[in-house]
Amino acid sequence: MAVRSGIIPLSELPLRNDFMFGAVMRTEAICTMFLEELLGRSIQQIRFIDQQKDFSDSYEYHGIRLDVYLKDEAGTVFNVEMQAASGDDLPRRARYYQSGIDRRELPKGAPYTSLSESFIIFVCDFDYFHIGKAVGERVCMLKGTDVPYQDGSHVFFLNSRYQDGNASPAILEFLDLIRTNDMDRTYATALGQMAQKKIQAVRQDRILEVSYMTYAQKMLDERSAGYRMGHREGLEAGREKGLAEGRTETLTQVVRRMQALGFDDSAIAKATGYPIETIQKIHE
Repeated sequence: MAVRSGIIPLSELPLRNDFMFGAVMRTEAICTMFLEELLGRSIQQIRFIDQQKDFSDSYEYHGIRLDVYLKDEAGTVFNVEMQAASGDDLPRRARYYQSGIDRRELPKGAPYTSLSESFIIFVCDFDYFHIGKAVGERVCMLKGTDVPYQDGSHVFFLNSRYQDGNASPAILEFLDLIRTNDMDRTYATALGQMAQKKIQAVRQDRILEVSYMTYAQKMLDERSAGYRMGHREGLEAGREKGLAEGRTETLTQVVRRMQALGFDDSAIAKATGYPIETIQKIHE
């Protein structure tokens, strides 16, 4: 199959890419092992609800796209999402995701006690909190006490750029695989071995390649159209100074997002209409 310019071919796609991450984590054995290693709890069975499930209430509001959305046999809800590029306010994003999940988990007229326990897990290819730890968990206490505030919701932040390996060897190997994309390494844990093997299988799947190229091109087209529309609206409004400042911020956000999706600098330059030198400067 011909590879469109600017899109990383499936045969080279790293785990940090949304498409590859979803393909790997929707393997039941891998996802189950990942959750058990991270949370230290046994999971007998999981059920995938939807990949990249869209929780848009209306076109007027922000939609929520969940990379891997699943439940276990106890009804606990898990959302696992890859974050390849920093920039968003992840704690508030977690809050927003939680609200979207809760609205759909609680049937109309049901008591609040019926709300499922939930886990939102951001797997980051950067150190969001700049503390060096491989795993961070949101923990709430009542002010001035050691009494935990428990509402059944949990948020985890994983950091592939860790310096303090405060996690199991399996989770650390999984994070190493995200950071290094090292397919020649001999991984010691079952999770590392299974993830490596699945990546290799996905990269060689010629049928899946069609879905990937369609997905990648669609994302490229959406980013390009969205950026150009925002640019035109800014010009029409005539906010010269604000436009000059806003364009820089918006372009930076677009570049980071497209990089996270696996597009190279030439594809981003073509989509945004900016010189490749400008894109490379932002990249660096």
